[in-house]
Amino acid sequence: MDYTFKRKEDSSLIETAKRVEEMSQFLKLLSDGTRLEILRRLHVREHCVCDFVEMFDISQPAVSRHLKLLRQSQLILERRERQWIYFRINPDHPQYKLLLTILAEMDTPNIPDRSC
Repeated sequence: MDYTFKRKEDSSLIETAKRVEEMSQFLKLLSDGTRLEILRRLHVREHCVCDFVEMFDISQPAVSRHLKLLRQSQLILERRERQWIYFRINPDHPQYKLLLTILAEMDTPNIPDRSC
């Protein structure tokens, strides 16, 4: 086998493995119902932590933990206005289009046909 060809093949496998790992991390992030619901609501408009505390009836530290994970993945962005921090979805995230597809599926439930 030609050595040059082998290196291209190895490079392709490495890139594929990276993409698989990135997608896996993205899907793990969305696997939590609270985070998914946060993203669904951020798709409509930006929100602050106190909005989510009230919506979900969970503690502020719990909401902050979810937002931190979303922020670390760069899936959401924040802006500061006085003492408030507002969050929104990052439209430049590599998986933005996929996220929109997932969120659209949530807004319009897919009801299967009857089997009988």
